[in-house]
Amino acid sequence: MPHTVWVANGKGGVGKSVLMMALAAIYEASGRPLRLIDADDKAKLGEFIGTDQVLSLKLGASIDEIRANPSLAYSYWDRLAEEIVERDTGVDVGANMDRLILSWAEKSNLNALFEESGVTMDVYVPITAEPLAVASGLEVLETVERIFPGSRRVLVLNKKAGGFDAYGGTPEFRRIEAMRDRGLYIVEMAGCVSEAWTDFERLKLPPAKVITLDAKSVASLTGLGILAARRAAGDYATWLKQLTLALAPLTRTSGAGPTD
Repeated sequence: MPHTVWVANGKGGVGKSVLMMALAAIYEASGRPLRLIDADDKAKLGEFIGTDQVLSLKLGASIDEIRANPSLAYSYWDRLAEEIVERDTGVDVGANMDRLILSWAEKSNLNALFEESGVTMDVYVPITAEPLAVASGLEVLETVERIFPGSRRVLVLNKKAGGFDAYGGTPEFRRIEAMRDRGLYIVEMAGCVSEAWTDFERLKLPPAKVITLDAKSVASLTGLGILAARRAAGDYATWLKQLTLALAPLTRTSGAGPTD
C-alpha cells in the first residue's frame, strides 16, 4: 500500500528540507525508502542529496504566471499524483508553493484518488517561533485537514529561532489545541547548536553525510580548529539523534491513521 510523506509550510527557512532529509533517512533505515520529490522550481532537496536522487517537478511557467493562472502548473503536478500512487514518496513542498499545490489537490480531488489507490498520507508542517511561520503553518494544517481528512497531520515545533512559550494562550495556539483534539500530532525539533551548522548548510551537506564526518574532515571543510570541529560534529550528531528519536514513533506507524 503506497505511503506518501509531505513536508510543507509557505514560509521559507523553517526547516522543511532538513526535516524531509531526516525523515527519508529514517525510512531508508527501516527498509522502506522514499522516492524523494521536489515540488517546486528551486529543487533545494536535490542540491543536498543529488539531482539524480530527487525528482524535481519543474513548473513550466514563472511563479507570477502561475499565481495569475494556477492551472498552468496543474499538468506538471499531475506527475506528482502518478508517482504517489505507484510507490512510497517523500514530497518537499517548496516555500510559497503550498497554496498552489493544495489548490491543485482540491481541484483534482486528489483525496479520492488516494482512497481508490489505497494511499496513506502523513503531512509534516514545521514552524519556527515567528508570526509569519506560525500563521502559514496553521493555514497549511487546516487546509490539509479539510482536503485530506484521512491524513495524519504532524506539527513540528522547530526551536531554532527560540522556544514557543510566548505563544501560550494565544489565538494561534488555541487553534493548535483544537486541531490536537481532532488528531494533530506535535513533535519538537530542538535548535542545533553546532558551530558548523551554517557551514553544513552552505556546503549543501545532508544530515546522513554530516554524521559520517570525523573532526578532521569537519575542520578541513569549515576552517574550524580541530577542537571546535570536534564539538561541532558531536553537537550535530546529538541534535540529529534527538530529532530521529522524536520522529521514529510516527514513522513506525505510518499509514495507520490518527490514533489517541
